[in-house]
Order: sequence, then C-alpha cells, then structure tokens
Amino acid sequence: MGALGLYFGFASTIAISIMSFLIGAIVSIILMIVRKNKMDSYIPFGPFIVCSTIINIFVPFEIVFLILMKVFSLGLYK
Repeated sequence: MGALGLYFGFASTIAISIMSFLIGAIVSIILMIVRKNKMDSYIPFGPFIVCSTIINIFVPFEIVFLILMKVFSLGLYK
C-alpha cells in the first residue's frame, strides 16, 4: 500500500483501501453462499487490492468517490 500511496496520492489510496475491503467482503459472502469456502478458511487480500487499483486507474476519482459516498451513506449523498 505504500507504493500505491506514492503513486496515487492520499485520497486515492483511501479509496483503493475502501474499495478493496468492499470487493473482498462481497466476494467472500458469495463464496460462502455457494459453499466454496467455509467460515474458517483464509482468502488472500492481495487480489482485491489489485482489482480496486485497476478500477482506480481506469475510472476517474470523482466517480469512484461518488459511488463510495452513495454506498456508505445508503443513497442519501447528493
């Protein structure tokens, strides 16, 4: 994450961290529903960081910020 912070800056690094946690949580829940993973199995976090970094490269920061604010404010952010 340190190298990402040097390349992207503070605000984008925070957005990458939050997106990677969200993507990881969604994928983990889906894998548990499909019964691929159990509750005590480990899921590597690195692929989710890479996925959210790629999203941050191709999507402008304003759009990423707007989507994250909509998700965390439950749609009340305007």
